[in-house]
This record gives sequence, C-alpha cells and structure tokens, in this order.
Amino acid sequence: MNNLVNWLKSRPRKRPATGIIIHATGGSTATGAIQWLRQIGLSYHYVIDKDGAVTKCVPLSRVAFHAGESLGWDGENCNEYTIGIALANRNDGEDPYPWVQINALEGLVRDLRARLALTHITSHYAVAPTRKTDPRSLPVGQGSILWGLKTWKPNNLSGWIYKK
Repeated sequence: MNNLVNWLKSRPRKRPATGIIIHATGGSTATGAIQWLRQIGLSYHYVIDKDGAVTKCVPLSRVAFHAGESLGWDGENCNEYTIGIALANRNDGEDPYPWVQINALEGLVRDLRARLALTHITSHYAVAPTRKTDPRSLPVGQGSILWGLKTWKPNNLSGWIYKK
C-alpha cells in the first residue's frame, strides 16, 4: 500500500467508522482521480487502481469528503461514519473491474474489518440514489457474503446496480 505524502482534504473524525462506501472514480486511473480530488477539495480514504495498487489518501482517524449529501444505516451525512474506497473506473457500465483490482478491494476490506468495528458495506449509489450511480456494474450487495458485513440500501431502491 502506498500512502500519499500530502493527504487529501479531510477533517478530524468525531464518530467511529461503522462501515464502508464503495465508489468508482469516474476516470480510468487512480493518479488522475487523486489529481482531480485535490483540485476540487474532495477525498476518499483509499483509491484502488486497475492494477490492484492501493493508495491511502486520508488517515482513518479523519473524515474524508466522499459521499456528500447522503443517507445510510446511521443517518444522514455518511462521511461522518464511513470509510470511502474508490475503484479507478469510468463508471460507464462498460469499463471492467479487473480481478486484480477486486482482489485488492477484498484484501483491503478484510484488513479494515479486522482492525475496526465495521458492520456495513454499501455503494455510493445506495446512499445517494438521486445524485450518484457509482460503482456502476459492481454488485456491492454480494459483499456481505465475502466480508461478513451487512449490506445496506434504502427500502425504496430496487437493486444494487444503477440501471438507465
């Protein structure tokens, strides 16, 4: 795992993290995503590139700015109680998530679960369905089987994957 020399924008965490939100960057590389996040003042805790390289962008003791206006299992403003993990992906429904990238995600989630009292995993789409579509074509809802975490989505959301 690589740590950024200069962390992305964040603030001190006041509540413990209880879950993970999975994102797609909207671009094809982690480097490009990190450069863009610096420009716009947003952040994830981790970004996973197509080759499986994991970059830590914000310390877990701090809140990353990844979910925006959102609603999850512990209420509004999911940034306050989640860890944001982004996969480098164009989020167009056609750009694949390579196995090496998925394997890196699985390893990271297992590591975080072993160190923190995490209970849930979800997608950006699930916590902000009127604004976001990511990670398109990644079945985050199947993660509960792999990681022993509860998956969360609002009752009025029909599925885990955004469809046009």
